[in-house]
Amino acid sequence: MTVLRVDPWDPDYGASVETDEDPDRPPPPLDFEEPVIWAAITRPPPETTPCCAFIDGIRRVDLRLFAEDGDIIAPALAGSVAVGVAWSSRPPTIDDIRVVRVLLVGRGMQTPAVSAIIGSHAVQYPVESVAAASPRDALQQLQNRMRREEHSLATAVADRGTADLIVQDGPLTYTGRAPAVGMIKRQTQRYLDSLRQQLLPSLEINQRTPLFRFESNQLPRYSWYTRVAPRRRIDGSMAGLVRMEVHADVGLDRARELADLSAAVLPRFAAPLWRESRAPQNLYPVGQLETVLRNRLGHAEVIRRGLERSLWGASA
Repeated sequence: MTVLRVDPWDPDYGASVETDEDPDRPPPPLDFEEPVIWAAITRPPPETTPCCAFIDGIRRVDLRLFAEDGDIIAPALAGSVAVGVAWSSRPPTIDDIRVVRVLLVGRGMQTPAVSAIIGSHAVQYPVESVAAASPRDALQQLQNRMRREEHSLATAVADRGTADLIVQDGPLTYTGRAPAVGMIKRQTQRYLDSLRQQLLPSLEINQRTPLFRFESNQLPRYSWYTRVAPRRRIDGSMAGLVRMEVHADVGLDRARELADLSAAVLPRFAAPLWRESRAPQNLYPVGQLETVLRNRLGHAEVIRRGLERSLWGASA
């Protein structure tokens, strides 16, 4: 019998599970190397909370543009990126904030840099020529820039050796090192076959699936699912579930250690529904970090008007 279930996410953020895949299409090839049966693995929380570093970034299109040279028109945008770290103190300590402004110009074209003129202050947007052929391509280039900044920051935090667990919000799109793990909140792709998929709704907090190994964008990874918060009776079966991943070059034993640590510790940071629009998957240190990063980018309308003022002066 079909029943209705709730997705706790704010509809403005889309759905926590978004997939329009053909249900008959097989999942990507997986390897199951962890020597256990396919069943929930329970890892009780430790008595003390390990030192965790949560890394996230936001990106914003400040002004969409076109670069024109005769009859050639290329997409362009002035964009901002901010990344930072939220540490597992209460309240979270937020530091290492990096803000990047960039003018992305498609089709390999070159243009002068632009500035957002705000009073007597100029916010600079250096030019970066890219191969984007459409506005969507340009936006993807801004997303890629944010991911590179997140990766660079995660590497710097790992080099310090002070964090027991580094959680990078989103998939790991670049080669990394332990102890960084990626946390994917929104489930857009099905990885498991139908039989193994049946385990996911039954997972409780502090439980995870066994590891499975796959390759994406030529980067082999170990991955697992874990539940970071209990779900209500009216919630969908995937509510509170996240998929975690770590680069396969850390080795199976280290991947298992990180999987166990994530299952044991992450539920401590789950945000209550009243506090976070993407709760419980958006952990509260990440939510607070995102708020600080948005503030660091400045007021979007003020920045946009400053850019238009600069362009207006340049066209005189």
